[in-house]
Amino acid sequence: MARRAPDALKEVIRDFRREQIIDTARRIIGERGTTEVSMDEIAGQAGVARSTVYVYFANRDELLRACVQSMYDTIKDTVAEISEDSAPPLDRLRAVIGGVLERVDESPAFFRLAMATQATTGAAGAAAVGGALMMIGLDMMRVLDEIISAGIDDGLFRADLERDRAVSLIGQQIYGALSVRAGEPDPLPAKAASAEICAFIVHGLGALRRPPTDRSPAVRSR
Repeated sequence: MARRAPDALKEVIRDFRREQIIDTARRIIGERGTTEVSMDEIAGQAGVARSTVYVYFANRDELLRACVQSMYDTIKDTVAEISEDSAPPLDRLRAVIGGVLERVDESPAFFRLAMATQATTGAAGAAAVGGALMMIGLDMMRVLDEIISAGIDDGLFRADLERDRAVSLIGQQIYGALSVRAGEPDPLPAKAASAEICAFIVHGLGALRRPPTDRSPAVRSR
């Protein structure tokens, strides 16, 4: 047991330094508005040697991927904490969207840059960022598909709803909301914004209700 303590401490230090480098890189890249930030500068502001950065990341593209993945890892952790499988589908949807909004609010400048970079052909880091975002998108599609399926069974969504199409539509709403939100100087609180987005989604994909009987004054007077 005495031999394990130093190893455990070393592991904690390694994890701490890696996250420190990622957090520093994400902040600098967001502030500069470019992915072309030197590893030397990232190392200097992270308070580690340049060689230490390369212990964790082989190159800048690998560091960029880690920055995007780290942001999404916090999103998944947040969603896991507030959204249980047994929760109603609408609560789970609110939790997913709210968690995404909150995490993006922590690094809006980096998120804006990530979106712009992956959409720019030939831009430095475009392939790295685009690949990471694609994996995040696939994971989100899986989560949304589970919620849609539960929502159909629960009567929240239409029984004839095409799940793939519904996942795509919800994904577009979330992506659009994030893109707009990342550029807003004073965005609506995440919970309120999530409630608005969910209300819009449910209104469009919700279970069909029997239309009310027309009892307007004009009809009754005939």
